[in-house]
Amino acid sequence: MITRKLGMANINKTSIYVWGFMAVAVSFLVKEHFVYNLPALDRQVLLVCLALFIVNMVMAKYSGYKPIGVYNTINFVIFYPLFEEVVFRGLILPILNQSFQYQYTLIEIAYLPVTIAVVISAFLFAIAHLQYYKLNRLSIRYMCFAFIGGILFGAIADYTQSIFLSVLLHIEFNFLSATYAFKQQKVQNRVHTQGS
Repeated sequence: MITRKLGMANINKTSIYVWGFMAVAVSFLVKEHFVYNLPALDRQVLLVCLALFIVNMVMAKYSGYKPIGVYNTINFVIFYPLFEEVVFRGLILPILNQSFQYQYTLIEIAYLPVTIAVVISAFLFAIAHLQYYKLNRLSIRYMCFAFIGGILFGAIADYTQSIFLSVLLHIEFNFLSATYAFKQQKVQNRVHTQGS
């Protein structure tokens, strides 16, 4: 019914909103979630977030993400991070936490525990990034960035019991990735124009 009303061309453009708002709606039905909680902050997590904020500035340059056009860039910078954090850190992570009777810390990253639930949610997050690409070298790079980001954002969300900081860091990473891609494209266009 939706595809008939909107037409197949528009469904690809609106599907992210349909799925995103469905996830937000589901968060009202799930008993335990991190979606609307304010973060439990302490000096330790703020220092980790500051360090990750700085690391994002460097890593985003090498992400390889290149959103094209204003519509895709806005989705990439704002809506994808928001909806992905709601789904993977806001809903899936707490559900996984409930699924494991004991929470074993596999490793600690700057005193933040990384549990099996965090790793599984990060793995699912990485796999979800394959949906837009064929399996190739570039998609594997995207998945590696997503897995590492998923672990870091998941550890922060799990520790603070909130997605607030992970949403901000995710938006920052995507914004910087888009900014670097835009600058790189501008330089390539200038070189191409000068060479012609």
